[in-house]
Amino acid sequence: MKRIRLLIPLLAFVFGCAQSRFVEPLDKGQLSVGGNFGGPLIEYPPAVIPIPFLDAEVGYGLDSNLTVHGGLNLTSMAFGNFHMDAGVTYKFLNQRKYIPNLSVSPSFNLVYDVYDKVGKFWPVLDVNAYWNYGERRNYFYAGFNNYFELSKTMANDQPQAHHWLFSPQIGHILKGKKQYFQFTTEVKLLGINLDSKYSFIPYSGITGNMGATGIYLGFRWFINRK
Repeated sequence: MKRIRLLIPLLAFVFGCAQSRFVEPLDKGQLSVGGNFGGPLIEYPPAVIPIPFLDAEVGYGLDSNLTVHGGLNLTSMAFGNFHMDAGVTYKFLNQRKYIPNLSVSPSFNLVYDVYDKVGKFWPVLDVNAYWNYGERRNYFYAGFNNYFELSKTMANDQPQAHHWLFSPQIGHILKGKKQYFQFTTEVKLLGINLDSKYSFIPYSGITGNMGATGIYLGFRWFINRK
């Protein structure tokens, strides 16, 4: 348990704050698979680079306003931690003139240390506004990610000081011809309510010592195209 407690700040801050899974729900019966690449910016002299984390994802449209989805962190698995997330995305408001579409995505993150046989669970809530445009209905989006720590203690049995991780995000989805695929991009301000000045990882970002800036690129392929 001590080992995984020491990993909690890193896992919650880095792995838990991956790119948004699905902002716009898929069409009913639509199935997609994909992945995204990227992470928080770090100082790696003489440059600043994103940590190259790799995620895989799958999504299925239960109806036109509701999609169920899941993801697997492949980088975490390489270091002996089974790390997955699962949830749903529900669109509860349709775009009308200047009023955007609005969607909410409740989900969870689960990590299990295969060596120490211990695990952790975090609830997550995303809320996003997005604007479709053009013939292919590409879209821009903006929103925020809320990541909740349920444990009462941190490493060395210290009282838990950070029960909430807040991360605003903006992104863009470019849809391919006949909806065969999508390219995804996102910039996320990770944990802007947390001081990262004394972290052992040299995070970098536009918010200075508060959190870090994450950059993500992704690809989504549709198995059964409409």
